[in-house]
Amino acid sequence: MKIDHFTLTLITGAVAGVLDIIPMLARRLSGRFCLSAFLLYFFATLIIFYGNLPYLPWWADGMGVTLMMSIPVMLSLVGKDRKSGPIIVLNALVLGFLISVAERFIAG
Repeated sequence: MKIDHFTLTLITGAVAGVLDIIPMLARRLSGRFCLSAFLLYFFATLIIFYGNLPYLPWWADGMGVTLMMSIPVMLSLVGKDRKSGPIIVLNALVLGFLISVAERFIAG
């Protein structure tokens, strides 16, 4: 059974979102923060799978999209908690790379 591209996109987005919120749930952060993070990576996956940033190699597309989408979240949280900024950037880069790898090799 072959999964169509859109279904694979939704599954990859859900997995990326869950990977991001696992540490948040362990720290007992609010459900609003967890939902926001989940939806950020869920929708970023749709953009990564169906878009292409010019002048970037395939592996950097995901990192660029997730980093751009996480900057507003980071700016709103850094004023309250300065330690969260580097964590948000690192999550965006790592999960963006993993989404690009999934798009390149799984969705192929």
